[in-house]
Amino acid sequence: MIYTKKILFTFIIIFLLVGCKEYKVSTILKNIEINNETCKIVKQSDSHDYFHGDGEYFAKIKCSKESNLSNNWKKLPLTKPLEEVTKMANCSNECKNFYQRYKVPKITNGYYYFNDRHYKSTDKFDDTNLNNRASWNFTLALFDIDNNVIYYYEMDT
Repeated sequence: MIYTKKILFTFIIIFLLVGCKEYKVSTILKNIEINNETCKIVKQSDSHDYFHGDGEYFAKIKCSKESNLSNNWKKLPLTKPLEEVTKMANCSNECKNFYQRYKVPKITNGYYYFNDRHYKSTDKFDDTNLNNRASWNFTLALFDIDNNVIYYYEMDT
């Protein structure tokens, strides 16, 4: 009986550790195709519950020098489907949209990066069908050129 409890406890610990996702600035920059070694996470928030994987992750990343963006970054403004997603309110405590929840300023001079990670996606850089599904799994990053700040956001439902 004592061995059964030890084995069960070990499996629970392994399950919890495997489910935990650690965000490092190097991983985030690789995910959004940026080459810059002078960036640091200055603010982050993670609401993933690690069991089902649903939730949001947000990071504000400050860079001390200019970043090299891949060709998959597009000039702002956001497309209509992405604007709709950022204007959605999350009402867990009080109703706030993406910009209000994470204190993201309205960026006029910058770029955005979108990656549709949904299993039904046929083109990961196309947001056309983003709001025509029952769930979201995507990455959105906004790059403020004037302040050299990246706002990184993941939504998993």
